[in-house]
Amino acid sequence: MFLSQALDKRCNCGVSPAYFKDPAVACQGPQLVFTAFLTARSTEQLSSLLEAFSLLIESKEVLHFGKWNGTAVKACLRDANMTDRPPGTPVVVPERTTEATPLTELLINEVNSDNPGGREDTEYIELFYPGEAPFALQGYWLVLYNGKNNLAYKVINLSGYRTDERGYFLVGSTGVTPKPQIVLPDNTIQNGLDAVALYRSNPNATYKMNMPLTNVGLVDALVYKARGSDNADKLLAVLAPGQRVLLEDDSHSSQDESLSRCYSLRPRDHSSFQVTEMTPSQENACPPPGSNSTEETPQNHSVVINELGMANHTILYRFIELKGNPGVSLKGYTLMFFSGHNAIPYSTIHLQGTFGSNGLFLILPEGQSKTIKPHEQRVMPSVWSNPSLQEVTHSVALSRHALNGTMEEHLKDVAVYTWETGASQAHPRLSEPIHFVSREGGRPLSLSRCPSCDKIYAVSDPTPASENHCPQESLFLNLEICLLTPNCSMWPQNPQMLASLQQALVRSMEESCFCGICQCYLHGVTFTCLNSTLKVSGQVWARSPEQRQRLVQWHSHFSTSPHPFAVDGKPLKANAACASLGKTAQRSEASFQAWEIALIVVGSIFLVLLLAGTAFYCIKRRPQNYTTIELNDRCEFMADF
Repeated sequence: MFLSQALDKRCNCGVSPAYFKDPAVACQGPQLVFTAFLTARSTEQLSSLLEAFSLLIESKEVLHFGKWNGTAVKACLRDANMTDRPPGTPVVVPERTTEATPLTELLINEVNSDNPGGREDTEYIELFYPGEAPFALQGYWLVLYNGKNNLAYKVINLSGYRTDERGYFLVGSTGVTPKPQIVLPDNTIQNGLDAVALYRSNPNATYKMNMPLTNVGLVDALVYKARGSDNADKLLAVLAPGQRVLLEDDSHSSQDESLSRCYSLRPRDHSSFQVTEMTPSQENACPPPGSNSTEETPQNHSVVINELGMANHTILYRFIELKGNPGVSLKGYTLMFFSGHNAIPYSTIHLQGTFGSNGLFLILPEGQSKTIKPHEQRVMPSVWSNPSLQEVTHSVALSRHALNGTMEEHLKDVAVYTWETGASQAHPRLSEPIHFVSREGGRPLSLSRCPSCDKIYAVSDPTPASENHCPQESLFLNLEICLLTPNCSMWPQNPQMLASLQQALVRSMEESCFCGICQCYLHGVTFTCLNSTLKVSGQVWARSPEQRQRLVQWHSHFSTSPHPFAVDGKPLKANAACASLGKTAQRSEASFQAWEIALIVVGSIFLVLLLAGTAFYCIKRRPQNYTTIELNDRCEFMADF
């Protein structure tokens, strides 16, 4: 778990514990050696992972394994083979191991054999090729066995097909999304006791309907059962010797589930599979290694409020998005909603379900969409009704087992916001900063968790079930503002007044552009005082080119506006001459750089022409080489004459 988090922190490439296959540990003296196969979805992701891994082992960062701590030792990992590997193939770390490295092989990756109720229209079998994709399936056969008579009830020839660019191949019913490459009639895949086997063509075997069990040409197999099924000894003896039959446990969650490959790329290894949420043609929603996906989430899992989708005065939220580890259950977690400074929540939601493969979980009101997607929970819209139109401050708190103790002991995360510009900066009960969200403009906005923010959350565009839209450093705007004030020297010495000044600037930006902006967008703001002029310097980060253009227009209008600028009742006036001077200096510097580049280019062209002319002149002036002219003896010449 910690290793995947450490790698993802360095590469930001979406790595999870499911990327580590066949993990194992062994002791070598005082050192603990961890070995695993590191997989990737693409060549680009593999390169990012390898670079992040190199940075990790070179660092002195302490790694946490449960109650134990350790530091990566360079000498231990110096023999790791991290080069000259085909794109998409497993990376062995370290190279020396007691077991032979398995060859890259087509595998059974996920099986959903039973659907809730009686519809049976979203059954599927997912194959996965961990090497370079797309991969041709020429010569492969998929055989479905009936556990009652141990005969094949369905045989599918895969020749002529290929996996998609991520290595996935889907065989399933009509209701599966995305549409399978091979569509089966509904209720084709039996619920168990049964088996799925993958074969490669072999001259000693013929794959056909009603064929008996065989391991000739067998590549991979999965034997599964329903509750109370008959004995599976014969299926296991032929298809998966030494393995235990798998159970697609329908008590895993209220949603549909599947048997997913999580911990190993070894074929015919049932210990690699876990019961998870169904993820056709997607990365499997695997729980962290060593945990059971059906068990309650341990206390140390990081679950946070990731985004609040704002609505209107009467219904406060369009959606709420949580973030956590992929595949982790939300059992035992509760969302509580507060109004004003009340200590008692006006509404509570007990969460159900698990995080998706992207680590996100959505709570939506009923009726917003007809289709319920995986990793979502629906609630009645009345749950989010504003209990008091007079209150302008609202809070959302995420807790765990809050009913068994005080809220502070079990509080996991809190988001506090206000509609009012003059509200206090911190909540008196929750000790959290209060974020201002403007209602002006009428456009939908979200309060999104952003790593670039000192105050955690930023006002942004709504992005449910996808990456938050946060301010970016690459879209910065230099903030150069001069303000005239009678007593300039008091400003840099008063932090409270400077904080009020930043709030006033943000409020001015929002009133001008209606583009959803807050103090999180300000970076590196400094204040200097010269006589009666207070100079504000820093940067404003935008989240889109359009928002940056609006901020540029605000900056231009603000610097030339004749109207006073009030901060806590104190009038300030923009000094246009100071702002123009800064702009002129910037233009002069840019102009000088342009002339400098132009002179370099012209000089280079002149030098090339001069060298060419000199070479041509030297060639013309050089005397001809007569050493090849034949000279005859005079006597021979007279004799010839």
